[in-house]
Amino acid sequence: MEAEALRHRLNSALEFEDWALHNDYKSISVLAIYWEDGDMPGFKEEAYSIGTLFATAFHYHVDYYAIPSEDSHMELDRRINSFISEHRDSNNLLIIHYGGHGDPDDETAREKLAVWAALSQGGPTVDWSIIQPKLGHARAEVLLLLDCCFAAQAARNNQNRAIASNVELLAACAMGCKSPPPGPHSFTSHLIQELRDSLAANGSAKISDVALSLAHRGNKYRETPIHFSGLGHGRSTVSLEPLRGSPTDIGRGKGETAWLTLRVSLRDVLSDGLISDIIQWLKARPTRKVAKMTVESVVQATDDVRQFIHEDARGRVAGPTFQQLPTPAKVEVLTAWNDFRSLITALATQLRFPSLTELPRDSARETDSDQDYEVTAGPLATLREMEKGLLTLQTTVQRNVMALPDLNGKRKSLLEAIEDPAMQSLGLTPLLDRRLKALFPSDSIASMRMEHNVVVAQESPGALQSLVHEELRDLGSVLVEYKTYEKPETQSPHVQRKQIERMEERISNLAELLQTQGPSDLHTLKCIQWFHEPENTRFGLVFDYPAGFAGLISLRDLINRPGTDQRPTLAQRFLMVKNVGDALLKWHMSANWVHQGIASHNIYFLKPRGQVSFDFSSPYLFGYEFSRPSDGISLGICVEDFEHNVYRHPTRQGLPSEYQKKKHDLYSFGIMMFEVGMWSLVGSLFNAEMRKDLAPSKMMKIIKLNAHERLGYRMGAAYQRATSSCLDMKFGVELDDAVDTRLAKAFEDMVLKKMEPGTRLD
Repeated sequence: MEAEALRHRLNSALEFEDWALHNDYKSISVLAIYWEDGDMPGFKEEAYSIGTLFATAFHYHVDYYAIPSEDSHMELDRRINSFISEHRDSNNLLIIHYGGHGDPDDETAREKLAVWAALSQGGPTVDWSIIQPKLGHARAEVLLLLDCCFAAQAARNNQNRAIASNVELLAACAMGCKSPPPGPHSFTSHLIQELRDSLAANGSAKISDVALSLAHRGNKYRETPIHFSGLGHGRSTVSLEPLRGSPTDIGRGKGETAWLTLRVSLRDVLSDGLISDIIQWLKARPTRKVAKMTVESVVQATDDVRQFIHEDARGRVAGPTFQQLPTPAKVEVLTAWNDFRSLITALATQLRFPSLTELPRDSARETDSDQDYEVTAGPLATLREMEKGLLTLQTTVQRNVMALPDLNGKRKSLLEAIEDPAMQSLGLTPLLDRRLKALFPSDSIASMRMEHNVVVAQESPGALQSLVHEELRDLGSVLVEYKTYEKPETQSPHVQRKQIERMEERISNLAELLQTQGPSDLHTLKCIQWFHEPENTRFGLVFDYPAGFAGLISLRDLINRPGTDQRPTLAQRFLMVKNVGDALLKWHMSANWVHQGIASHNIYFLKPRGQVSFDFSSPYLFGYEFSRPSDGISLGICVEDFEHNVYRHPTRQGLPSEYQKKKHDLYSFGIMMFEVGMWSLVGSLFNAEMRKDLAPSKMMKIIKLNAHERLGYRMGAAYQRATSSCLDMKFGVELDDAVDTRLAKAFEDMVLKKMEPGTRLD
């Protein structure tokens, strides 16, 4: 499909009349409710105050209703039914504000539901919990603003769901709590002020933001408002914006005042189904501040690979070419390209003629978990297969390009490759940038160095917890990874100083490497700066704390966590292992450095703000223990600690007898695979008595035996064999190039690809 024709198709589909609307709703109506004979006139006054705000500042239609003292429940029920009936359109918004007393509804056998009262003691009442469910039958969306005592009891119901999928509730206080009476400190008074402030600052007011602002400790409102939203269909909260007349009038008004360019990266090859999905996504619930949306260019990852292979040099000045690859690399890339093309053809056939690929139910047969006999079913499965094939193709190209000798020693070649558009489109630029920084670090080790100025007292990192959350002056909320070291007292001050200087240089280089902002499959956060605290004999790497997250946990602590509510599923565990392995492979491939710290206490997960579970699909790799070039000199730091040594190969324990190599990282990765598969720490294999004078070779033998005998039952034979390949460090590679390309391919084929079927088990 030609890019220009595709661009035209997308833009034609995006031309629809709703772009003319400046508001999420065609009509917004308000009903302000109070008691006709209430004992506090302030409730009526505040009903008219908020009604006036909606009428004058937002241009909404406002009605007022006084609940009569006789037949109160029946009359209110009739008015609510009428209000819903008058505004049937699904593009409307109904706002209901109530100001009055609330009843605790706490008599014997009562369920503490929502009850409204005219008087603080006795008097007529309304059982709002019976009326409220009717709002769920309205076609319009409904915003409930309740200013009464025990207001959050409106979220309780004797049915399955009190808050319908078209209703959002902002309550003055929690269940069992009383709200302030009418006046300057009331919920309605503060709500009016928040709406005015938000309208002045943003031109609109999101109810979720208003709720957060009211609940903020800096706000003078004395209670904590409660916010519930049942809204679906792509909208999580109501956004109140002024109505500005008819769509026709708006269309003649102010045109484009600014524009924003976004790049949308696709995991899959563009197909008819995917194009339709993109169009629906772009048209679903667009903010009304967007006047129009057009597609300017279309980039397909598959076409980028094709152009590289066939040496289509459009826009290229210099950079690696397909012809520069050695013959075995060319064969591998061409094989991967042809395999991918065959996959696309097969998947297209399956989508057009699904009956040809369906197997009879009785023909299903059990297979070893590393055999991928799954029949693709439906568009979603097809897209997953496309993603798998495309990622395999891209990784093959990346691995072979990064193995070119000129990119492992020539600064000019690296700089030219980084500027090459073809390398950018193939996802190689971040890898090349990291390689450049690894080979040619900054001249000054002070370029990213900082003073450690803590605003909020730092956490005290545990023995196996190096990553902590801190508030630093000038940087705000960050994550800090501490690296401690020991000063051998037997060494002279001169020798100690030289060793410290070497460590500072290594940390500076590492910080510069981790500063590279790469794609998500690198699974590293951006390093901002580093510091040295000689008085505490430790270094610190400072990382960005991503926005939208609140909380982190290491894989070690996750495994140790009691209960099962936070455990990942089986498919999530396979994906977890694969993603950490991909990150390690990209680290080896790009920096050509060893990691030296692969362990469950150096793998972290973040929790999205407002969510209960951590994001298991995005592990972040830390613990680069004085990482160094794969052919560099080890610092030879002696570590006599069981909890650290259990992750190290015997030749790397204590005072190392062998330099750390990439194969040692893969051994440590095998230990992590064992822990994830067993969902138990490897240290649990050894009791206190066994740990005494335990020889490293004996430790390794016990781990290998347990992996061989126990992993297959829990995770399948393919997972067990992949783990054993890492623990045995047997990948069938005798001779390799300067960047260990054959080892990388063997690890990819024998370990990472074996995880792929398991990621689809859910």
